Amino acid sequence: MMEKLWITTVEVQVEPGDMPSGDTLGFMRVTMWAPSHEELCRRLEAYLAKYQWKLLSMEKTEVVDPSRDYGDEENQLIEETLHDPNAVRLGTYYSYKPE
Repeated sequence: MMEKLWITTVEVQVEPGDMPSGDTLGFMRVTMWAPSHEELCRRLEAYLAKYQWKLLSMEKTEVVDPSRDYGDEENQLIEETLHDPNAVRLGTYYSYKPE
């Protein structure tokens, strides 16, 4: 199966002390290569596990459309990932407090 470049918004639980805010919940945009949505989930979970981070949810998940403008940060992530099939690029981490 052909690898495709994906972009997604992930909600992640991180270890206490990993982020300056001290918050353990947050979200960020991610770009990485995978042949399918299922494999994207598997690879992302494995990548995050290296940091003892846990994938809670994924939203706005799609194969990158090269003709689309995703905005400055996302365009940068896509550009960096395009040239490296093993790359995983993480955007800005936005933390929040549990309700």
